[in-house]
Amino acid sequence: MIIAFANHKGGTGKTTSVINIGRALCKAGKKVLLVDLDPQGNLSYSLGISDPQYTSADFLLGLKPFEVIACEAAGMHVLPAQLALYEKEKLIEASPSSQTLLKSGLTLVKNNYDYILLDCPPAMSVYTLNALNAADGVIIPLVFEILSIQGLDQILQQINRVKYSGNPDIKVIGALGVIVNESRKLSEEVLAFIRDNYMINIFNNHIRNNVKAAEAPSFGASVIDYAPTSISAKDYMNVTAELLKILESENQLVQ
Repeated sequence: MIIAFANHKGGTGKTTSVINIGRALCKAGKKVLLVDLDPQGNLSYSLGISDPQYTSADFLLGLKPFEVIACEAAGMHVLPAQLALYEKEKLIEASPSSQTLLKSGLTLVKNNYDYILLDCPPAMSVYTLNALNAADGVIIPLVFEILSIQGLDQILQQINRVKYSGNPDIKVIGALGVIVNESRKLSEEVLAFIRDNYMINIFNNHIRNNVKAAEAPSFGASVIDYAPTSISAKDYMNVTAELLKILESENQLVQ
């Protein structure tokens, strides 16, 4: 299954969630591929992949084969990113199939993986459009603050546009609360507003604010590996267990 982690707003924990949910899936015996589509390359750097020779942009453009581009980190395969994605954005946009290059490329390798997780940039760039066109489902990481509502509106509108223009089967798996401070009344109020006003699933589990998650990238590791007994590690394991139950339930309904 291909899952995009998307939100136009920055600082919502997309990259951290992709890394740690990917790592939790890996520990559950799943074969996992992570695709870094953010020119900042934070996912790649956080897993100890710095200055890769080739990137996910090369994969989209078909400049190099998957086996040459893909790196291995923490038991997962990674299509890395770096600032070169900015330089190649115009080449991708000039392609006749500019918004479906990732979908086409992944068709050749997706059967080798149980889960492919896509880390989108915090903008509606051609990379985000490629992710949404390739994805079976979307997880929307959210900080429970007022400005997050605007970001939620924007990404849901874009998902609907993609749904009606080229990927009719895409679905929102759920909104995931990240960097949550359970003692703040505002978090409860924003969560209640989303539940009352949006027809989307919200994960019962969420990721609480914890310094270990911020420290882990400095060591090129997921927080699950860096601090396995930390709050963040436990939260990501719980979120992943919930995700697997959601997907299992949906598969049973389809059958």
